[in-house]
Amino acid sequence: MMNNRRQFIRHSATGFATTLLPQWLLANHKGLSHFQRDWLKEKSLDNADVLTKAKEDIKLIRMSDVEILLINANGKPLTHTSVEVVQLKHHFNFGDCNPDMDKLFRQEGAGSEKLKHYRKLFADVLNTVNATCYWTERPRNNMAKTEEYPGEVFYDGFADTVDWGNANGLIVKGHPLFWPVDKAIPGWLKKYDYPTQLKFLEVRLRQLTGRFKGRVKMWDAVNEMLWEPALKNLLQRQWPHFETVENMAEYISFVMEVVRSEDPDAVYTINDYGLELPWPKPLKSNSGADVTPQLQRRRYIELIQRLRSTGHQPNALGLQCHDGWQQPADQMAFYSEMAKAGLPLHVTEFWAHTDHLKKTGVKLAANNGDFATEQFLNNTAPLYSQEQIDIMQADFVEQYLTGAFGHAAVDAFIFWGFMSMAVEWKTNDSPAYELKPVYHRVKKLIHEQWATKLSLSSNGDGLVRFRGFYGDYSLRYPLIKGGAIVAADEFSVHKKQPGRVTIQTNRI
Repeated sequence: MMNNRRQFIRHSATGFATTLLPQWLLANHKGLSHFQRDWLKEKSLDNADVLTKAKEDIKLIRMSDVEILLINANGKPLTHTSVEVVQLKHHFNFGDCNPDMDKLFRQEGAGSEKLKHYRKLFADVLNTVNATCYWTERPRNNMAKTEEYPGEVFYDGFADTVDWGNANGLIVKGHPLFWPVDKAIPGWLKKYDYPTQLKFLEVRLRQLTGRFKGRVKMWDAVNEMLWEPALKNLLQRQWPHFETVENMAEYISFVMEVVRSEDPDAVYTINDYGLELPWPKPLKSNSGADVTPQLQRRRYIELIQRLRSTGHQPNALGLQCHDGWQQPADQMAFYSEMAKAGLPLHVTEFWAHTDHLKKTGVKLAANNGDFATEQFLNNTAPLYSQEQIDIMQADFVEQYLTGAFGHAAVDAFIFWGFMSMAVEWKTNDSPAYELKPVYHRVKKLIHEQWATKLSLSSNGDGLVRFRGFYGDYSLRYPLIKGGAIVAADEFSVHKKQPGRVTIQTNRI
């Protein structure tokens, strides 16, 4: 029985209402009937078709035809000139939420050898870092607590990550400005009346967004409101807390108004979980209502509509995606449903757990009633070795990331724990590490399959034509002999402004 948020996320993320992908079940089909194998084959084909379409859609929605006019210092076209077109950075946000950077800073200092390795590995793959700045967190968690005691503000770890991210060309996101859960609200705040509590909250919001204006480009403004009480109802919290849309909209509008008055140019999301997959049964809320993922999806969209009517809607809708191994067809349908809110979607906390792969039996689940909802294979030994599990995890991460990148409504993909999935550290305080399959797979996707690098020549009119991913580029002029680069000009391919780029150069 789930009676708190932590239990719910842990169980849902490890598959209590999920299934292994059909192709993996087929590879371990002992004990399945012919009917079950046929059903799994059909599901596998359906999902393969969806994934194939996502890959094709990436070419349509993440790329643009580009035409570069090369002219010399006198305005004359540079004809039949060899160039290299090299993408330097994606405009799509690929990131990870990283409390570990803050931990390493606090425990070992900014000059820590492990922290240096950690950050180098991070920046070699991802272009966005989600830095944590909890108001507080329960004492047993070693998280980034910024004001455990009244007036004792500690932003040093957060600021160090922000500065590192900006110095290395990463987009920095902050998480979270306000999380209305009891463990994340300082105990000292609770002795004050509600108007005074709002004043303290306003001070926190202004300090963070004002101090880091221009350096933190994105924020999770409010976290997990669909499950938690409004601040004024905190003492009545009983998870899952079914807060009214009006009450949620009231305090979220307050937060949005404050932070936008400090930094109107940042991207603000609201963020929630428990939406992606079906559960075994509804959960009873504090109001007695049956809570289901379908209901929470509707409430989320209704909340956005209400915020839009007040003029305080967020810039994007955050979807945590902790909840298990979702199949491609379900993943894409989920995004399409949530896109009805009329906002860009951000995958904010994707986490590919593997506990369900370490069990001695495989649980089959079918939601269409074609065969028994649950069946276990009678294996007494673990089904997979750790090496196999690592490969299967990498397969799923690649599949899920491809689906998100291949859906037009998704504007960002932030892992929660990419580095823990991708890098194995030998001991807690040692810089020795081993890269896991997830690291290599994600790096290959972002920097090879989804990156543009071409050797081209301008035509008789001085035009260079190609199709490239949205991002920042270097246009390089190699020597005909020797292959060295004479010089380079930079340009960008924008989603909102595709088309011709004119580069006037005196480089050659």
